[in-house]
Amino acid sequence: MKAGIIDSSNKTGFWENTIGEEFEYSIASDVNKLEKCDIILVSEEYCTGSIGTVIADIQTYERFRDVPVAAVTSECSCENQEILLGMGFDDVIRLPISGQLLIRRLRGISALSLRENSEHMMNIDSIMEINDGDSGAYCVRSVDFTNIFRFVLRVLERTQKNAQMLVMKLEHFGDKTAAENRKTMNILAESVRKCLRRGDMSSVCGDDRVVILLIGADDEGGHLVASRIVSSFYSECSDESYELSYDIREVRTAG
Repeated sequence: MKAGIIDSSNKTGFWENTIGEEFEYSIASDVNKLEKCDIILVSEEYCTGSIGTVIADIQTYERFRDVPVAAVTSECSCENQEILLGMGFDDVIRLPISGQLLIRRLRGISALSLRENSEHMMNIDSIMEINDGDSGAYCVRSVDFTNIFRFVLRVLERTQKNAQMLVMKLEHFGDKTAAENRKTMNILAESVRKCLRRGDMSSVCGDDRVVILLIGADDEGGHLVASRIVSSFYSECSDESYELSYDIREVRTAG
């Protein structure tokens, strides 16, 4: 098994001591120099604020399409982990970590990726049989939202259509149990589903917000949808300790 590592060449000694006996590996300064491999590790310390660009670049390469990518970081906060996963990383490896545990983690990530790929192999006949019978919005996992959004951006640029990005944020005051928060988030998610049109896309992100992509909507239409969601939510949620707000922005394409 081979690991491709995006990190400083000064870290060669660290990687040699950590996984060198178990993994074949190569270190590159950027994705363009990365060799074909079974798993990719990206150092957040090395990439600093551009790590989001790095994962986006990796995902554009056909040869890395099915290769799992893990962020390696010494920033151990839950918030940072969620941000990295939201960018599209398959896993987050926190430093310091023992070499033995790191090797187990890498093998586990690789095995999971292979199993998922084998389970989801499809031929052209099975693809053609897919029937999207849903009449409402397309609800996706937060980890999938970023890649789908990139694709939608290209479609919007080609078709010259408008879109609005809408983020519904749920806040609460006072002490609430995790079960109460989950129940209220489910109410919000259902309100979003009922208020969106076929062709729109939504994703529950974390435990306090829903991200929505409104295809073909202008600013006025976006605010109208947001108002409908707010009204629908408060008609179902009678707990005054929860407050729903939203932010809306126009989606701009490179064209």
